[in-house]
Amino acid sequence: SCMKRILMIQFLLLVLASADAQNEFAATGFYTDFKKIYEDGQTGFANCKGEPIKTGFEELATEYRLKWMLALADSGKLVIPVSGQPYAIYYFEPHKLRLIVDQRSVNLRDAVLTAFSKPLYVRTETTIVNNQPFSTTLYYTDESQSGPALFRQLIYYKGGKFCLSLEIRGRGR
Repeated sequence: SCMKRILMIQFLLLVLASADAQNEFAATGFYTDFKKIYEDGQTGFANCKGEPIKTGFEELATEYRLKWMLALADSGKLVIPVSGQPYAIYYFEPHKLRLIVDQRSVNLRDAVLTAFSKPLYVRTETTIVNNQPFSTTLYYTDESQSGPALFRQLIYYKGGKFCLSLEIRGRGR
């Protein structure tokens, strides 16, 4: 039992060390995609907008396939709410270990800060939902963190795995 704990701690340290060694998001492809999608968002995502997706919640928002994927994202969609700003949301590979997803989230945050190339103020809050942590990271351009966030990153638990997503918020039509 004690030996099992020691091996588990060594394994987790090894996982953290290997995850920390390389930020998979720190790449020109990610930075280029991110900037292109953000710029398109400033005009309502006219170039990203693909075919409509039927959701059954059309009275709340219209969803579309994305023509442009963000590097390393598994999937995504464009959401245009009835009220509020449109946003592109990208989903990344889920994992059973929260530690792995937390490290990917930190790497994603660092890559967003680099790609945006202007100072951003970041605020992360974690709450417990159904006995699982739910984390929201919001990115603002002003220190007061007032108004809508430019980007929103989420870590949530779904289907036995921890999930990571990133929203790139745009401006209205």
